[in-house]
Amino acid sequence: MKKRKYNFQKIHNFLEQNVDICPNDVGIETPYTRLTYEELFIKVQYLCSTLLKNSLQKGDRIAFFSKNDTSFCELMFACSILNLVLVPINFRLAKLEIEYILNDSKSKMIFYGEEFEMKIKNLNFKSLLKNTTVRITHDGNYNNFLRKTKFEFMHEKDSMTPLFQMYTSGTTGKPKGVLISQSNIISLIQNGKDKMGPFHENSISLICMPLFHIAGSAWLFCGLALGCHNILVVDIDPRNIIKCLNQKLVTCTLLVPSVIQMLCDEAEKQNITITNLKTLVFGASPMPVNLLKRAKYVLPNTDFIHVYGLTETTGMLTALNLSQIESIDRLESCGKCFENSDIKIVDEFGKELPNYDIGQIICKSPQIMLGYYNNKEATEKAIKDNWFQTGDAGYIDKDGFIFIKDRIKDVVISGGENIYPAEVENVLLDHPNVLEVSVIGTPDIKWGEVVTAIIVVSDIDNNNFDTELTRFCDDKLAKFKIPKKFIYKETLPKNASGKVLKNELRKLLSE
Repeated sequence: MKKRKYNFQKIHNFLEQNVDICPNDVGIETPYTRLTYEELFIKVQYLCSTLLKNSLQKGDRIAFFSKNDTSFCELMFACSILNLVLVPINFRLAKLEIEYILNDSKSKMIFYGEEFEMKIKNLNFKSLLKNTTVRITHDGNYNNFLRKTKFEFMHEKDSMTPLFQMYTSGTTGKPKGVLISQSNIISLIQNGKDKMGPFHENSISLICMPLFHIAGSAWLFCGLALGCHNILVVDIDPRNIIKCLNQKLVTCTLLVPSVIQMLCDEAEKQNITITNLKTLVFGASPMPVNLLKRAKYVLPNTDFIHVYGLTETTGMLTALNLSQIESIDRLESCGKCFENSDIKIVDEFGKELPNYDIGQIICKSPQIMLGYYNNKEATEKAIKDNWFQTGDAGYIDKDGFIFIKDRIKDVVISGGENIYPAEVENVLLDHPNVLEVSVIGTPDIKWGEVVTAIIVVSDIDNNNFDTELTRFCDDKLAKFKIPKKFIYKETLPKNASGKVLKNELRKLLSE
């Protein structure tokens, strides 16, 4: 058997390798489509020919607005071959948010799921080429878009070109386009593949997380590079996921704790266990100890691996297999960083702190993004002397294990979704009866955290105002960003410069 390589320059080289080593093995499937690696490669060639016929040039952006679909893989490989950039967009976003990303990225084409056709038609965007919105149908035909013409391509070796532009919100409230290069992804594959349990070419990998998130796409990158049988979940339905895990004999997957809780709830209700899953990687938010105990009962033969990373680090760059720890105190650790990376804890002046002192987590890694698209100021603020400022707070113990303790940027993580308070606050402040507002995350058993807005309002009927504010946010924010709780105060605690003290608000709400 041919030895698998991982030192390629471009992502599509992994697909070529799979065609050489395991052409007839299933590469990717959904409930509607099933493609071997050879069939996937042929479709990628057709797609390349079609994209070139649509006047796309090197560096042009293609937007992807769909639930998980095999076309994401085809577009990813085609963009790698043609030096185009794929812009995955969160389909849960509101109209104005989608329009901002499309216009900021200057996307020339958009591929969208058929269920979002009316949403796309109602958008106002300026940069797209004529007749280049492409509907993705469940039969994978792209609405007869593909030209059945094979594409012969030249092998280029520039691995520093961007392949993805993934949008993540910032403290200003405006999303920023994270430029992820070919080199970033290949470094993740080379250094992360051995940190995530039994994950190899014979693995059956389930991708549950949406591919517009780095968690879902990074898991897919590794699965395709290793030659796994990759199964895409279209909708998060715990009953269907359990059915898939058992019937398809899935061996590895990545989930956020909120989905793990849904699986445990459903499995306990049905009084069943899942015995074939070997590895469950989790991240995006901490796993409560009581949930971990429940999960181990439902998944008795599974290793649980805690990972940490951000969009800007091309996903996970630390890992800890909880079955290998000797001390219960390390259950909350996200492990040590990959061999290709380095992590330090620093104070507000950038000085490295000793073990156990809490400070900002900064990292140096070939997985760090190229920068934020068309935003030099934000890039220079985030990357200083090649060290990425994560905005997360934590500490490192004497043996090098990393612990995440808080989030300096005040990001709220609800069900694995990152929600930035400034974005929500800006919307609420547009309401004529809202005088002041501060948004924080408050603990929630199901979602980890929920968005909570503490508001100073003019003289109104508070009993009905929750509903009014929810409706006000409806077309301006994605559903998961709209506050689940509204708390009314006469004043908000502030420091001498007038900045709201969110720590004080957290203390008040926890009393």
